[in-house]
Amino acid sequence: MALPASTQKVITALAALIQLGPDFRFTTTLETKGNVDNGILKGDVIARFGGDPTLKRQDIRNMVATLKKSGVTQIDGNVLIDTSIFASHDKAPGWPWNDLTQCFSAPPAAAIVDRNCFSVSLYSAQKPNDLAFIRVASYYPVTMFSQVRTLPRGSADAQYCELDVVPGDLNRYTLTGCLPQRADPLPLAFAIQDGASYAGAILKQELKEAGITYRGTLLRQTQVNEPGTIVASKQSAPLHDLLKIMLKKSDNMIADTVFRMIGHVRFNVPGTWRAGSDAVRQILRQQAGIDIGNTIIADGSGLSRHNLIAPATMMQVLQYIAQHDNELNFISMLPLAAMMVHYNTAPGCIRRA
Repeated sequence: MALPASTQKVITALAALIQLGPDFRFTTTLETKGNVDNGILKGDVIARFGGDPTLKRQDIRNMVATLKKSGVTQIDGNVLIDTSIFASHDKAPGWPWNDLTQCFSAPPAAAIVDRNCFSVSLYSAQKPNDLAFIRVASYYPVTMFSQVRTLPRGSADAQYCELDVVPGDLNRYTLTGCLPQRADPLPLAFAIQDGASYAGAILKQELKEAGITYRGTLLRQTQVNEPGTIVASKQSAPLHDLLKIMLKKSDNMIADTVFRMIGHVRFNVPGTWRAGSDAVRQILRQQAGIDIGNTIIADGSGLSRHNLIAPATMMQVLQYIAQHDNELNFISMLPLAAMMVHYNTAPGCIRRA
């Protein structure tokens, strides 16, 4: 048995094509409950997030604009952030703890905006031993604190005084460590830890920019809501297109949202890591006829150190793909060495593949 690492994505893609089909799309909707009277919605607005790993802030802005065009200028109720399509932890069992703040390991939550990743600039202070300061663009609804000590340029202390980030609740982060004096800011990027609160804060900003007020509260809804009237919606690209990106660029975010969605659709339960694991194992065994033996499937991306698969099992997966490629159109999605630069695929991954 061996760690599959990113070759786990091949298994995820196969199970997804079998269970969801190549034309499946993630859907995000903006819904209303209640009647509109003279611009006032007598009820709630529901932002129902569907785990779309490609959703952008501009998409939310467009949906809010559609809400405004429908005649709503005031919400006499709450704004609900519905994340009920997924449940339990957004980080899979066995993910390395020291990768959790890295953007390639951003939690694949139900609510994802701009890949749940944000950028900051760290500036050294003019005087040694003063705190460096952080600049965050105003459109990122996060809070950053600096406890970073500025070192003299060329200081030997820099070798062992490393930068570190400590995430807190509600997407608050504290930077610690040292930064030698430098002329240019140091660019940094971090993973959003709470997708629901991040998406909610962005929606709140976009409602304000559109001139739409609400009297209630911004609330996260983890239980399934009865559907309201869909005012606006955004669909992702078809699954086959997403899987092509996932495999060629080794995209963890797509892999793990697809993994959780497989569990949701197959068992009609909120997508959890357990549901995804059981679903993928069942699909491989029952529909692909693959003997999975003692294979351990903890996530869809291969980030988890709990994943284990025998080489013979992976060979069965690849043989099934080769024998059914006319119906799956799978091989065309795999990375090619000649396309490495175009797709920004890690050279090491190509050699291992």
